[in-house]
Amino acid sequence: MFTEKRKYDYLGELILKNSRILKEACRPQEDKVNWLFMKAGENLYSFVYKIESPSEAIYGKPFKAKFAFTMSDKIRKIVKMNQVYEVFRGPEPIGEIILKRIID
Repeated sequence: MFTEKRKYDYLGELILKNSRILKEACRPQEDKVNWLFMKAGENLYSFVYKIESPSEAIYGKPFKAKFAFTMSDKIRKIVKMNQVYEVFRGPEPIGEIILKRIID
């Protein structure tokens, strides 16, 4: 996981479905991959996330998380708070992200 000693830029929610490459009984906190892509317009932007309450996170329901984007300066210019964006794991669409606020 790419979360060690990372500065997170946003608080928000993820709604993920279980990827076809994971076991059916897997929970979000058990997924070793936390590097996903958000689609904004025609572009995909990579981000990592850290689940706020891992024991409460389940697929198909919103859970709170912190987010760090690779191109954080560009993201600040193009995203809107409280808007739904599609999330991908590689080429596979797996859910949605809603950025709620910027972390100072």
